[in-house]
Amino acid sequence: MFEKLFSNRLSELLSTRIDRLAPPPRRVPLPTVCTALTGIFGTFGSMFFSFGMIFVWVFGAHAHPIDEWRLGRSFASAPAIVETVSPTHSTINDVPVYEYRFRFNPGDGLPIYGTCYTTGSHWNQGERVVAHYLPDNPDVACLEGARVSEFPIWLVLVVMVCPATGLAFFILSLVLGWRKVKLLRCGEITGTISISSTPTSTTVNDVPVMKYSYEFRDRLGKVYNGVSRALPTDKIGDEVREPVLYLPDNPQQSMLVDALPLKFPLGVDEGGHWYHRGGFKPVLLFIVIWGFVLIHVGIGILKIFGIW
Repeated sequence: MFEKLFSNRLSELLSTRIDRLAPPPRRVPLPTVCTALTGIFGTFGSMFFSFGMIFVWVFGAHAHPIDEWRLGRSFASAPAIVETVSPTHSTINDVPVYEYRFRFNPGDGLPIYGTCYTTGSHWNQGERVVAHYLPDNPDVACLEGARVSEFPIWLVLVVMVCPATGLAFFILSLVLGWRKVKLLRCGEITGTISISSTPTSTTVNDVPVMKYSYEFRDRLGKVYNGVSRALPTDKIGDEVREPVLYLPDNPQQSMLVDALPLKFPLGVDEGGHWYHRGGFKPVLLFIVIWGFVLIHVGIGILKIFGIW
């Protein structure tokens, strides 16, 4: 009885673009999928990640954190001679970074050459110093008081904060976006009982992202609360009851249909499936975003395995 009344109220109060929605599973257009998966936070997250990784590659081009860690744990010592001293193009707090090419003999074998760095000049060419090296791999070596990496590891870690934050937003956007796609494909349609909006502390181009809190009733008559975040839009609040999608087996997962960051409202075709009128720009943006992210991830993998 309640389900019949629920269906009648939906047809009366919901927009005609929604009330013809086919039962799940239903087709979701590719541009809509791409928009949901990236979203505002995914787009800006990928920008922060891609831009920040440029500085990571600059500061971490000659970073060897594993070698630094292994030398810090256990090493052997041998006398060494500084072969060459040359300033690099890098500075730390306006102090130039120097590169040292040195030679040492870990035993009775052939001499081994190594490279290390210091902030400011410490030694001169031909000076006798002490080298630390790994007993099982003498090619990993450093002069006492110097470092294997061009920049201190702490500086590389500081530079990584920006891309790490961007990547976290990007991944979070993918997770939340996939839930939205699942709701579009498998969600049950209903309308809001009440809805309110409050600005959040997050802004995009000085425009605050809005938090839309709403209540809705499922087919069994139980009331649930939901939250959607989106930039201010006249698409939310232009209907008597804003359309809501929820998962029948988990009504705690829901979203306002018009909270998706689409240029045009989602409509329903004659077959009851979603259709998107915004063109294929979201698909191109999705490809570009993923292209930049995968390029940096690929470079990181090559560097980890020493291929690049």
